[in-house]
Amino acid sequence: MKIRTRLLIGAGVIPCIVAVALATPIVGLNFGTILSSGTTNSEVGQHVRVALPVTSGEEPEDNQWTARFFTSGPSNFIVQDVSYAPNGHTGWHSHPGILPVSVIEGSIEWYDANCQRTVYNVGDSLTESTATHYVRNVGSVNAHFMVRYVLAKGEARRIDQPAPPCAASFGLD
Repeated sequence: MKIRTRLLIGAGVIPCIVAVALATPIVGLNFGTILSSGTTNSEVGQHVRVALPVTSGEEPEDNQWTARFFTSGPSNFIVQDVSYAPNGHTGWHSHPGILPVSVIEGSIEWYDANCQRTVYNVGDSLTESTATHYVRNVGSVNAHFMVRYVLAKGEARRIDQPAPPCAASFGLD
């Protein structure tokens, strides 16, 4: 094999090894079952307005709920049922899309890349996306949540990330 070919192969392999070495592990995953998966091969464009009941003293235009949902190409839609045991965690990661999440049992601590903590309990919902984050169960029961993924067709559901500098001081490894 020529030296140039060896150098090119080495240049491709070394970043992969470094990324694997820097990734943080998943711990205590009970299950991560894919319940459904589908693809739309065209763009999605939805904008809705829902009139809400007018209460005394409010203007009618203040009583609207709106939502916009747009994609720019083929997309995968996936629903996953996930559970982590007490002391379990996701490791640091991100997603190449948008993920609405609902907590259905227990509670979770969700950390952003600055190690800012938000607690979500049963009945709470959140969204995740391309920003690096970490989720852990510090409760005494399983943390059970449903995740819906909206991703560009063919993208992975998860991208492992190295822990940010603040993680070690918070025990988020």
